[in-house]
Amino acid sequence: MKNPLLPLLSLVLLGAACSPSPQKKVEVLQQEVLALHDSAMAKMGALYSNRKQLTYLRDSVVVQDTQAKQSLATGISNLVQADEQMMQWMRAYRSPEGKSPEEALPYLQQEKDKIEKVRVSISQSLQTADSLNSLYSNPSK
Repeated sequence: MKNPLLPLLSLVLLGAACSPSPQKKVEVLQQEVLALHDSAMAKMGALYSNRKQLTYLRDSVVVQDTQAKQSLATGISNLVQADEQMMQWMRAYRSPEGKSPEEALPYLQQEKDKIEKVRVSISQSLQTADSLNSLYSNPSK
């Protein structure tokens, strides 16, 4: 007589055999964190050049419009803050090498969340800078 639980047990064992090991989960999560970092780092040059351009516009706005100067100053401040967030994250990040998966997984998840926020901050500050550049580089628009 066949055991009716045998197919269910086989399915559970097969599922357990196919799930990644805790160490593999750490490796995958660490790769995700580093990919987010690399994506954000690729925009650091744009942060610098946009900050330089907005500073130029702020200091040389043809119209002595205080609202325009304030908007440009805010845009510059956002770029500086995004840059500083990235530098702070890089100074604080430590590879979880030597930690157990139980320690490494929560740490890497926190770091992934942090670097994602940095990446979003960089993207948003660049979008604002692009808008300000477009608006004040060609005031006739």
